[in-house]
Amino acid sequence: MSEIPSVYWMIIIGCVTFMVCFVLYYIAMLLRESKDAVGDSRKIIQGLEGTMKQVDLILADVQATIATVRGTIDEVNEGIIRPIKSIGSAVSAVSGFVSGIQKEKK
Repeated sequence: MSEIPSVYWMIIIGCVTFMVCFVLYYIAMLLRESKDAVGDSRKIIQGLEGTMKQVDLILADVQATIATVRGTIDEVNEGIIRPIKSIGSAVSAVSGFVSGIQKEKK
């Protein structure tokens, strides 16, 4: 009675061994799943790199278009609006001069 039979020790050691193996199994499954997830994310990242190249090309085209529109607007300002403003200011000066002369006559 003072000793524990060897069968009980084998059962206890077997249970502990089973638990350790069970934990190691789940760790191995976790590593496998994370490896698969990393592989999937690499595929997604490679796809995104192609998309980013296309977005860069589109952005460059848009910037070129904006630069062209700005140039056109600047040419319109230089060719049409500034002469009209200068003509308007000249007409305004003449109008002010004429109205000044008319006030002196009254």
